[in-house]
Amino acid sequence: MASSQCSLIGGRVRHSVACAVLLAALAGGLWGCDMGGIPTTTPLVGTSTAVVATATPIPTLVPLTETASIEASPPTEPTTQPTIETLEMPSPTQQLVATPSADMSTVAPGLEPPTSTPEAGVPTPTLTPRPRPTRTPAPDYPAAESESPPTPATQHSTPAAAEFAPSGGWSEVVRAAPGKKRIALTFDAGASGETCPRILSTLRDHGVHITMFFTGKFVEQYPDCVKQAVAEGHELGNHTYSHLDSRKLTDEQLAGELDRTETIIRNLTGATTKPYWRPPFGARNNHVLNVTVAQGYRSIYWTLDSLDSVGQPKTADFIFNRVTNTPGVNLDGAIILQHFGSDASADALPRELDRLREMGLQVVTISELLSP
Repeated sequence: MASSQCSLIGGRVRHSVACAVLLAALAGGLWGCDMGGIPTTTPLVGTSTAVVATATPIPTLVPLTETASIEASPPTEPTTQPTIETLEMPSPTQQLVATPSADMSTVAPGLEPPTSTPEAGVPTPTLTPRPRPTRTPAPDYPAAESESPPTPATQHSTPAAAEFAPSGGWSEVVRAAPGKKRIALTFDAGASGETCPRILSTLRDHGVHITMFFTGKFVEQYPDCVKQAVAEGHELGNHTYSHLDSRKLTDEQLAGELDRTETIIRNLTGATTKPYWRPPFGARNNHVLNVTVAQGYRSIYWTLDSLDSVGQPKTADFIFNRVTNTPGVNLDGAIILQHFGSDASADALPRELDRLREMGLQVVTISELLSP
C-alpha cells in the first residue's frame, strides 16, 4: 500500500527525494500514534478479567524530537542545600552546676551558693557562710518519775528566771530574793494520796501553811484530802488535770486541762487555784508559759527538788538532808519541791520543819514568799 501511495505521489512530484521525505514522515506519524495509545492487557486463558477502578490518564502526544529531548535531559536538582543555623545548647553539667559568684551579696541570708566539683589542679574557692542565729539551749528540766536520779554534778540546776519571761508580763518564779528569812515548802499531788492525813497533821501541829499543787484526777480520787487542806488554810495551785507534758499539748488542750481542774476544785471547796500553777515534770517552754498566762496563771518552778519522786525510793534521812543541807543552796527565799506520794517526804517533814525553824527560816506559802 505504501508503494502504491508512493507511485501516486511520484506521478505528481517530480523529485524522488520528496517522496522519501514523505514516506519517512508517514512512518513516524504512525509509530508515534501506537506509542501514545492506551496499552491493553490480554487476560490469561482460564482467568476472569479484573476491573480496575483507577483511571489511567492518556499522555499527550509529543513529537519524537521533543520526547528524545526530555528523556535526555535529567531533572535539574539544586546544586546547594539551604543552610540551617544550629544553636549550641549548654550541656547538662553547665545547666545544673552553678559557679559561685564573687559578689556574695546576692545570696539569700542563711543559704550557701551551690558549688561545683573542682578540676584537678584548679584551686577551690573558699566560701564563708553567713553566721546563723543561735538558739538558747533548753534548761535542765527535772526528770520524770520514771527516770534515774541525776548525778550530783547535774542535779536539777535551776534556770534563771530571765529565761522564762512570758509576753503576758508574768515571769516564772524559781525563788524569791533572799533577805526575808522565808522559805516555801510545796507539795505536788498527782499520784497517791495515802500520805495526806500524816502531812496535814504535821503541818497543823507545827502551825504552818504551805502551797499544794493538785491535779484534777487527784482531787476526784481524794476529795476529803483537798477539802481538809482548804479548811485548814493551805494555798492551792493548779497541776493540770491529767499530769501530761504540757509541751506536747495544743493550746486548747492545755487551757482545757487547767480549766477542768479549776472547775473541779471550785465546785468541791469554793477555793480557786489561781494565780499559780506548776507544769507536770517541770516540762515547759515560753510558749507554754504564754498560754497559761493568758488563762490567768503564773508558773511556779522550784529552787530545790527533794528528789522524792525521782529514781529509786528515798529514805526519810535522804530527804531531810537533801532539803535542809544541800551544799550551795541558799534556803532564804527558796522554793522546795516535795510530793504527797512519797512516804519518805511525809516521814521527814516533822524534822524538816524543826530544822528550818532552828535555822531561823519561816515556812510560808507562795503568796507570802512573794509578798513585799
